[in-house]
Amino acid sequence: MVSVRRRANSVGRSAYGVGRWFIILLLSIYCLLPSVLSAQDGGVPGALLNFGMTPRTIAMGRSFTGLADDQEALYYNPAGLVQLMAHNIKSSYLQLLGAEAGYLGYALPTKNYGSIGLGVIYLGARRVESYNQNGDPLGDFNFTQNCFLVSYAYQPVKPLALGVSVKLLTSKLAQYGALGMGGDVGVFLFPRGNITFGITCQNLFGPTLTHETISEAVPLTVRAGSALKLYQGRVILAVDVAKVMYDSTGIEPHMGVEFIPVYPVLTLRGGLDRNYVSAGLGIRHDWSKFSLGLDYAVEFHYASSYLVEYQHRIGVFMSFLGFRTWVDAQPKEFSPSPGRAENVAWLDVHFTSKRPIERWQLIIKNQYGEVVRTYSGWEEPPLRLSWDGLDDIGRVVADGRYYYEILLIDEHGETLAFQDFLTRVATLGPEGEIEFLPQE
Repeated sequence: MVSVRRRANSVGRSAYGVGRWFIILLLSIYCLLPSVLSAQDGGVPGALLNFGMTPRTIAMGRSFTGLADDQEALYYNPAGLVQLMAHNIKSSYLQLLGAEAGYLGYALPTKNYGSIGLGVIYLGARRVESYNQNGDPLGDFNFTQNCFLVSYAYQPVKPLALGVSVKLLTSKLAQYGALGMGGDVGVFLFPRGNITFGITCQNLFGPTLTHETISEAVPLTVRAGSALKLYQGRVILAVDVAKVMYDSTGIEPHMGVEFIPVYPVLTLRGGLDRNYVSAGLGIRHDWSKFSLGLDYAVEFHYASSYLVEYQHRIGVFMSFLGFRTWVDAQPKEFSPSPGRAENVAWLDVHFTSKRPIERWQLIIKNQYGEVVRTYSGWEEPPLRLSWDGLDDIGRVVADGRYYYEILLIDEHGETLAFQDFLTRVATLGPEGEIEFLPQE
């Protein structure tokens, strides 16, 4: 425990130094904001590849290149997929201005072969009015675009991860169809445990879409970003800088924050970019092998002085299996009274990790959150522990419900953690009979 505390203190000092650097970067981007607010794109080909696809990233101002810690990394920075610890599915629906978009993605982390991601994006607009060059109406038509993404990420050395995405873009404009293929290349860095960096070159070598005789190439986009995690990941600050390689476009800053006031149930988010100020929240519930959640975001178009109507985004996410840890206790209620058959709770420790475990800790807390018993050690934890209902100094704990938190740290410093209900303590008196005599 002493060594763990010393490391925590050193991490805290390093976090302070890194935090100062991060604040300087954040202020620098903020100072750039006024100079780029006036730079308007006017629309570029392949815009659906720059929207942001789920409420989490949209609520954070689309600042995800240097964070990239869930399935949507394949959209922003495929190298970030190496951070995933479980199978991850994300789906969302976005109501756009005159159109709608949908997203479905899946990511699979493996122990020895990197991480794989799949994604499908849909963009559609119906009953679009058309006119000829004289202004005469030609009727309505439909417009749809779909993008299919396949990503792969691998971590060759501890502080560096590399990723690549291949994307197939299809488009249908009235009776004209087009097909194009391109790709992304990303780099992700882990210079310290609480800060990460990322850079991505998106839309390399296209895609190029040709409708009959008119061709449009989706422009190259370069994104760079960083994220800082504080208070054991309960506060995340993220910044991105993006540049679409068109002469008419400017540098686009993105800033976002994520705060978890009730871990892991409730998450609050906020963000800012060139056009929008955004906010959102997430609700999640964890089971031992499964997590399910709902995300929501709303965007306000301040660049138009809020003349453009605000937009709602909603999405769901799910993670399951993969690399996890949890504890099962038997029985779910016991009495630490001597002489009784069930006076000990047996704690079965379950875990699956990417790499060998370097150290571990299991704490037992009462219903008020006070720690009553601590187990810890080096290397892998034992598969079974026992708790006799005593605290760390040998006193019998009070009756009530007890909870656990387990933390495993592997040789790369990555953590597996989980918390849940453990067992209930019910102290019973000695066995015997009580005789009741009738009153005369």
